[in-house]
Amino acid sequence: MLTAALKENLSFMVVEVARQLDDTLDFLQNGDAAAFQQINSRDDYIDNLKTVIENRCFTTLGEAKTISQRERDRIQATHTICVNLERIGDFCVSAADQLHYLNKHAILQHFDYQQIFDILAEHLQVVIPVLEKGDMGQALAICRAENQIDVIYKENFDKIMEELRRGKEIENLITVLFIFRYLERMGDSLLNIGEALLLSILGEKIKIEQFQALEETLSKSGLRTSLAEVEFSSILGSRSGCRISKVQGNGGLPFLAPQTQSSIFKEGNREKILTEKKNLERWNEIFPDLTPRLFSYQESEETASLLVEFLPGRTLEAIILKGDPDELHTVCMLLHATVLEIWTRTKKTTPIKANFIPQIMARMHSVLSVHPDFHRASQDIGSSEVMATDELLAKCRKIEEELAAPFSVFIHGDFNVNNIIYNAERERIQFIDLYRSREADYIQDVSVFIASNFRQPVFQEHLRERLNWFTKGMYQMAKNFAVEQGDETFELRMALALARSFYTSTRFELNNDFANEMFLRSHFLLEKVLAHQDKPWQTFSLPSGIMYY
Repeated sequence: MLTAALKENLSFMVVEVARQLDDTLDFLQNGDAAAFQQINSRDDYIDNLKTVIENRCFTTLGEAKTISQRERDRIQATHTICVNLERIGDFCVSAADQLHYLNKHAILQHFDYQQIFDILAEHLQVVIPVLEKGDMGQALAICRAENQIDVIYKENFDKIMEELRRGKEIENLITVLFIFRYLERMGDSLLNIGEALLLSILGEKIKIEQFQALEETLSKSGLRTSLAEVEFSSILGSRSGCRISKVQGNGGLPFLAPQTQSSIFKEGNREKILTEKKNLERWNEIFPDLTPRLFSYQESEETASLLVEFLPGRTLEAIILKGDPDELHTVCMLLHATVLEIWTRTKKTTPIKANFIPQIMARMHSVLSVHPDFHRASQDIGSSEVMATDELLAKCRKIEEELAAPFSVFIHGDFNVNNIIYNAERERIQFIDLYRSREADYIQDVSVFIASNFRQPVFQEHLRERLNWFTKGMYQMAKNFAVEQGDETFELRMALALARSFYTSTRFELNNDFANEMFLRSHFLLEKVLAHQDKPWQTFSLPSGIMYY
């Protein structure tokens, strides 16, 4: 529970902000100078209350020897609420101050601003009860009130624009527009308060759009109760900007369809989520039970969400770093068998270009934003010329344009060790995060796998031996497959693929020395390819040591 002092101060703050809204409305309607002085004076008191509440929140978290996660969430929500209450108070001062720039006070009365104050007052009065009782419906109503305010703002904005086009009272109309802009920003703060209340109820920070997507997606999958009874915990936020969370009911999910007892909810860009949905369906057709089952899909104008099966087990990353030797060998054999079966089943004899160099170029900006010096300029060392990064890439791109894999397979597309799951109970390898799956050169997956091992931020010798052992096994398996399939440019394309994977991986590594290792290896491989251009590509030999750290 919140401490009595914290609850008391937050209650006082809600009351004072409500009074601030009343006085601001009165001032905008009547222009009473005394009311403006009261607004300014109360703003200082609201600021002080915010400071007191912030200090109590931080003190409570710092001094408590044991505190439940639920209480942490409520304290975090309390802090967010007080910050946004203070912002509403500030916007009241700013809106009221604009009245001094009006030459004709009556102009403001042509526009409907009272509705916004009514909405704010109505929803502020339930903030404390919602925080105490965890009323999901009321929390959602507070969130959705922001949309009502946006609609009112837009109606008045359009009316102001229409008046401005007539060319009269321009300065006064611009001042009125500023006043409405501050009122609209109060709605944004009210939304933040509502989302903070959702945090206190759900135990997870979630925006109203994401909540609605979750609600609709779960409903399609068979939800038969309030979402408040569902445990919702973030697993991670993907680099593509998608939100990924695990959804599970308290004490099981008797109110969900049996197959969705434990699920993964993913929400983000509509195009990306739709692509992943299609890829999941494709994987299910060609290799059932390899990937999560798709339970439901929901889309809006810009975003989409899906609910998929939660795959029990451990990631390959965890097994490589922490598994016992017997388990490590078992998983290695299963992974190789699974990958070979996928390649065999999905092989198409039409040649396909991988375009590894364009992938480097497309990610260059992201790399340089993290490591600005990872862009080599040309220089002379004795009688030798060291080629600039741009020139090196351009020449290797011309070489790559003449190359193609003799066949394509359906690849994972992001074959990192943390996207591979081992289910020990079923002795099965499974894949997750399949947004980038497509028909492509199988070397793409192999190079990504090798780079994901290489860039593991562990430097103990025994762990590096494990990583290198797994890397060697994957590379040798792929090389043997290439020989069986008559793929004569395997090693050359692998050099380009590894150059791509090493270079682009530097954007995820803040350890500059470690990132520089990958940067240098990438350039070394590109230079080695370029040096071989007057010889048969079939004779190119990949330096195996390049894969190991």
